Amino acid sequence: MFKNFKGNKKPYFIRLSAAAVMFVITILAFLPVCKPLAYVLQLNFGAAAAKLIADFSIITLSIVLVNLLAAFVFGRFYCSVICPFGVLQDIIGSIFRRKSGAHKNHFYIRYTIAALCAALMLGGVSAVLRYLDPYSNFGNILTGFLNIKTAPVLTFLPLIVIALLVIRQNRIFCTTICPVGTVLGLFSKSGIFKMYISEEICKGCGLCEKECPAGAIVSKEKSLDNERCIRCMRCAAKCPGHGILYGTQHEKISFNPSRRSFIAAGITAAAAIAVFAKGKDAVSSIIEGFKKRPVCPPGAGSPERFAQSCTNCGLCVEHCKGKILKKPDAEYETVHVDFSCGKCEFDCKNCSDICPTGAIRKMSLEEKQNCRIGLVKLDYEKCTKCGLCAHICPKDAFSHKSGESPVYNAAKCIGCGACQNICPSGAIEIISINKQSQI
Repeated sequence: MFKNFKGNKKPYFIRLSAAAVMFVITILAFLPVCKPLAYVLQLNFGAAAAKLIADFSIITLSIVLVNLLAAFVFGRFYCSVICPFGVLQDIIGSIFRRKSGAHKNHFYIRYTIAALCAALMLGGVSAVLRYLDPYSNFGNILTGFLNIKTAPVLTFLPLIVIALLVIRQNRIFCTTICPVGTVLGLFSKSGIFKMYISEEICKGCGLCEKECPAGAIVSKEKSLDNERCIRCMRCAAKCPGHGILYGTQHEKISFNPSRRSFIAAGITAAAAIAVFAKGKDAVSSIIEGFKKRPVCPPGAGSPERFAQSCTNCGLCVEHCKGKILKKPDAEYETVHVDFSCGKCEFDCKNCSDICPTGAIRKMSLEEKQNCRIGLVKLDYEKCTKCGLCAHICPKDAFSHKSGESPVYNAAKCIGCGACQNICPSGAIEIISINKQSQI
């Protein structure tokens, strides 16, 4: 591997170029016309880990293992190249010309957060991941800008928070708060190829410490913490003496902090698992307490399961052909169906195809077309007996004779909303069901 960078800035610019490409791909992936790019987002580690629990598959397991193996071999390049939230922080930092400096190593905090998040995910609760997963936060911000006229103000709260954190202490979110970064950092710390400072070459100018956005360098001690290092390559590009090296030489580290952090993580995980049963009941009771239960996209299973798996990234919202999937609001805590805007297109299964967390299970088109997501509530007092519902229903759930009210057959209904969408008198409403099923 490289023993030094031979005085050039190529590694930094290569990393920067790769990050820019991935950032653009991520943005384009949220546009309906670029659906194939949405599959690239399956590479996001946090979403893949959530999907592995919610909807296990060999492919998802492979994605998780490849990310971990890459971190072990090469370090946390994921955080500076693939993660869109990380690139967004770099952009914010460059706008405010934010310099850094050595940060305190808050290993207790990051391992506590990561352990709590992992324990709850294993128990089927994604509440912590929903607010801390970098990909989901970026998706929430991006969908807000894509629908800026209708987006709630709270949609941009993650952007405000991350901007304040970057201004205050640059990449502190990645090194202390982000559960994805904590897991990848753990593998990077014990990995093969590492960044380190050459004691023979380093002149102690301190420029690398000022440039490091992760605060992982202490120039006086000539130390570089590979657990927090995000491999941005800025230090190597800025070092006037070319004293930042990358190779197999092991850094001088103390193992006590790691041992203590593992203990803290174990205690936190045990405590989280112990209280999980009550936490899960609490989540279910909140959902059951809604005055109006949400209708969920086909493949969600039930409102309870969907709420426990969906991280609100918004990818399905942007790719919904019928434009009926909506982001969380004051009434619903997750993505939900709103038939006032249209119908669930019979030949579309975009949400099932691209959901990165497995909250919406993958289905074939035939399975989707037979998946019941709701049932019809028909108000005969409002019905004008026009028969449009019988004409539009793709499953022939309505029969109609001229001059008579339509006859509804619930056994054939999938709750797609086509009838509600076309009804001129507002006599039809699609209501939620406890659990989706195949008819």
